Amino acid sequence: MKTILFFLGISIFCFSQDNPQKNQNLNSSYTVNSASFFNFGTSGYEIDGFIEFQMNNRFFIESSINYEIGNRFRLNFGDSQTLSFSSSFGAMKPITNSLYAIGGFSNYTEVNNDNLNEVFFGTISKYLSTVLYVGIEGGITPNFLGILDINSFLKVNIPINISIMITHTSSSFKKQEDKWNADENGVDTYIRISKEYNSRISIGYNFSREKYETLVSRTFQKLGGETFVKNVPYIETGFFHTCNIGLLF
Repeated sequence: MKTILFFLGISIFCFSQDNPQKNQNLNSSYTVNSASFFNFGTSGYEIDGFIEFQMNNRFFIESSINYEIGNRFRLNFGDSQTLSFSSSFGAMKPITNSLYAIGGFSNYTEVNNDNLNEVFFGTISKYLSTVLYVGIEGGITPNFLGILDINSFLKVNIPINISIMITHTSSSFKKQEDKWNADENGVDTYIRISKEYNSRISIGYNFSREKYETLVSRTFQKLGGETFVKNVPYIETGFFHTCNIGLLF
C-alpha cells in the first residue's frame, strides 16, 4: 500500500492543476521541473524529491525518490527506514484549452521490498484532475487518484494554495494472502495547504485520514496442540499531520 500512496503523492506535483495552465505552451521545445522536500509529522521524518522533463509539453519523463527515516533522524539506512524510487513516462494531449488527457507507464521500486509496474491514464483540468492506475503484474489492481483545486473555485485570490486529494487503493491477491486482515481496499483523504515564495521556497501542511500497516501479536495453535505467538501485518486507519519545507528548482 505504501508503494501506491507514495507515487500518488508525488503525482500532486507531476500532474498538478497548475501545470496545464502555466506550462502548456505548445511552441516550447521542453521544460524541466524539479523540487526537494523535507517532511516531518506523525509518521516521523521523510526526505523526497522529483525531477520532470517535458518535451513540447506533450511527452514527459519523471523520476522521484523518497526516504522514510522514521522517528529518529538517522541517515544510515536500517531496518526501520524505507528507501524507494519511482519513475514514469507518458504523453499529454490537449482536448480543449483547459482540459488535457494523460496516459503512460510507471514503475515503483522499494529497496529490499516491493516492485510495482502500472499503466495510468486520466484527465487534468483547472478544477479537477483524475488518474487511474492499473497494476500489470500479479493480477489487475486498479488504484484511483483525484485532486480538487480549491483555489480555482474562489472568486478572490488568497495567498495560499489549498487542494484535496482522494485516493482509492487496492492490493494484489499475493499481498492479501500475507496479511491478517486482507482488506487494504478503501478511500484515503488528504487536505494540503501550501505557499510558494518568489525565492522558490515552499512551505506546507498536510492533514490526512489514511490506512497504514502495523504489526499485531497473534496466537496460533499447531496440530499437536502447541501454541506460539507471531507478529503479523495488520491494516489500521488513522489521522496524520505532516509539515514540509521544500525548494523548487
